[in-house]
Amino acid sequence: MEEEVQRVLDALAGLAEIDDPKTRALAVARVLKEWPEHSKALREVRRQAVLELLAPEDASVRKVAKELGVSPTTIQDLTAGYSRSGKDRPKKEEASDG
Repeated sequence: MEEEVQRVLDALAGLAEIDDPKTRALAVARVLKEWPEHSKALREVRRQAVLELLAPEDASVRKVAKELGVSPTTIQDLTAGYSRSGKDRPKKEEASDG
């Protein structure tokens, strides 16, 4: 796993090493332009992996959260399909005084 992650990080770092400033700027601009779609796809890959981890009968949100080093809320957000750390999670309605 670490090898794939390192290759991606090395490729991103490599953009800064492009000698020609015009080529460097164009390369970074292209990556930034395409990043939202790649980010969306990566979030879905992670969501599917979490669902697979939760599939066994003995799996629990807490157990998977601990394995991945995240909070149980993050696991719940991922399984519900919320993106960007739950920022699109529906807001709880505030209790009205009455």
